Amino acid sequence: MLNPQQSFVGPLLAWHEENGRHRLPWREPGRSAFEILIAEILLQRTTAASVSGAYLPIVARYPSPETVVAASPEAIERRIAPLGLAKRAEFIRRTSQQLIARHSGDVPRRYADLLEFHGVGEYTARSVLIHAFDEDIAAVDTNVQRLISRFFDLPPDSGALPHLADALAPSRRGSDFQHAMLDFAADVCTARTPQCETCPFGEHCRSSERAV
Repeated sequence: MLNPQQSFVGPLLAWHEENGRHRLPWREPGRSAFEILIAEILLQRTTAASVSGAYLPIVARYPSPETVVAASPEAIERRIAPLGLAKRAEFIRRTSQQLIARHSGDVPRRYADLLEFHGVGEYTARSVLIHAFDEDIAAVDTNVQRLISRFFDLPPDSGALPHLADALAPSRRGSDFQHAMLDFAADVCTARTPQCETCPFGEHCRSSERAV
């Protein structure tokens, strides 16, 4: 009988230790919950490579909600301009205002509270809980959805996927697991040309993609 922890989670974490994108700046140890929230907002529908160059100057200048609120909207937009998504500046500004008004400037640990912020959806809220507060849950985007659906041979739109992803998250390693899924989906289990011949999951992957 297939043991998901041995056949999926373990090999995935081992692959990530050797091959993961550990140098992404928002993954550095010691990042505050607010800095992680900023990263997750910037990463919405944007590649990690695109955000990487803009992230450090942004959090260096605006390390807290108070510094964001004190700045002019135009100044924040200029720093986010390299991403080509000025709308994120408004997300960050309004979310910072809400953090101060409702939570004394602290990022809350409750999922329902995070969902109340401007520009924060289910994936972003879950990612903050995982990476800022060490929650042993998963956040499912199209990349994670593709990886899990292929390995377990489930329809990509299956409602079981989010629950399965949560169940797979290993105790005290939720952040590593989430990063591992994202990195593996980006580098190996890609949308169009999955590298099945070098996949560490070997015979355990149930997906018909292995035959491609």
